[in-house]
Amino acid sequence: MSKTSSRLTPDVLSAIVERYDTDRLVVSTAYADGGTEHLRGRLEGGLINQMEGGDAMAARYAIWANTVRDNIIAGMNALRAGEASEGYQHLIRAANSLSAFSDAQAHLDPLSIGVRS
Repeated sequence: MSKTSSRLTPDVLSAIVERYDTDRLVVSTAYADGGTEHLRGRLEGGLINQMEGGDAMAARYAIWANTVRDNIIAGMNALRAGEASEGYQHLIRAANSLSAFSDAQAHLDPLSIGVRS
């Protein structure tokens, strides 16, 4: 597939957003599953690649996002199984990873919209 044919166009973006704009769980298959163990390393990989202007930034963030997603799914499954402590542990890890991403982006934001902590 050539680079031009794999570009994100407004129509493709609209179709993607529409696919996930639902109350049911839809799991992306764009990248390998993230698992639940490597949130920190995957986030750091994306941020370092972004800081260095690397070509792998989008892929690294997508894999990190899958890891966040997999922690959320594991948390939901644990809660459904009556394992509240395990469920909340996964959900807290996912929420904290998203917060770390936002904090780091505040430092990398060229428009300085975010509040730097």
